[in-house]
Parts: sequence; structure tokens; C-alpha cells
Amino acid sequence: HLEEVDVAHVLSEIEMADAKQIAKCVKEGGKKGVELAGCADLGGLEFFTTQMQEPKGDVDLLQMCMDAANKEVDPAEEESKGGSGEVGKMLLSAGDAGLALINYVPASKADKVNAEEWMAATLKEVGGGEVRKSSPTTCVAYVAEDKATGRFVLKDKDTCQAQSVQFLKAKGLFPQADEEEDDWVPDEDADIEW
Repeated sequence: HLEEVDVAHVLSEIEMADAKQIAKCVKEGGKKGVELAGCADLGGLEFFTTQMQEPKGDVDLLQMCMDAANKEVDPAEEESKGGSGEVGKMLLSAGDAGLALINYVPASKADKVNAEEWMAATLKEVGGGEVRKSSPTTCVAYVAEDKATGRFVLKDKDTCQAQSVQFLKAKGLFPQADEEEDDWVPDEDADIEW
């Protein structure tokens, strides 16, 4: 005979698991926001493309990462989180079933990049995807894995990341490597040990 299932207990456990996953995504997004803001401050970069692990391909969880990355830094918090609201970014997250993508262009940089064009260029090489939200400042898309047609999440993730960077480079918004800088050799009196 079947034992009775405590539905409330099962739902409670599912909600707790969801709450833990949401907390992980918010934490990852907040940390990424601090990193991106720091890189922008130090290197002058205005746009980034980066991967997020915790959402595991879930569009809603990836949106939580973006929101956490963009939130104002609370000076009262022990650990800084967020702060990259003035940095344009494309976040990608791969999961078992597909690839979630979200981009964000601050209003102050809308004259440099249109989020819809950025997303279209990013998705072009993988044959497109389902655009779930679209505006000049933010787009949300999903690319489902389909092994039968040769569409694999990990391959699409790498392709989309490369296409996003290529789009930014074409707009002059991503630094090009300067070969002369790579060959820098310090003077003997620069106090650098090898």
C-alpha cells in the first residue's frame, strides 16, 4: 500500500530549495557586480560579457543575478555587492536544457549600444533563440538544447560569448590587444624579480 505524502512538507522543502538557489544567484550576481564595477573603474571598460554558474540556464534566476549586479552598493553591508548599474553587460548561463542570456545597457550608454541589436548579433551564429523580453536597454533570450539537430548548450554558450565580444569589438567598445604591450620588458632597475 502507498504511504500518505505530506504535501505541505514536500512543498516546504521545494520552496526551501528554491530559496537557497535564489540566494546563491543573488550572491553570485552581487559579487559579479562588484567585480565588473571595479574593472570598469580601473580599466575604463564600459561593456562586459560574462558567464554565471548558479542560474544553471534558468532565465528568471539569471535575471536575479543581473538585478543583484546592478543594485546600488549598500555602504552599511559588511561585504559589498552590486554597483555595476553603469556598466553594460551580457550574462550567459548554461543548464542541462538550454542557455539563458540577458543583456543590459545603462541609459547613459544607450547611444553606444542597442540591447536588441546586441542580442540579435549574439544569437545569430547559433541560429537564433527565443527572445522573451526585448527593449533598447535590455533583452532576455533562451536557446534550448536540441541534440537531434546538433544544438548543444555548451557549444552555444561559447559561441554566444564570442559573438557578444565580437559585437562589442566591432563597435569599438572592447579593448583590442596591443602587441607592443605584450612584449614589455622592465628596466633592470625596476625592482622586479623573475
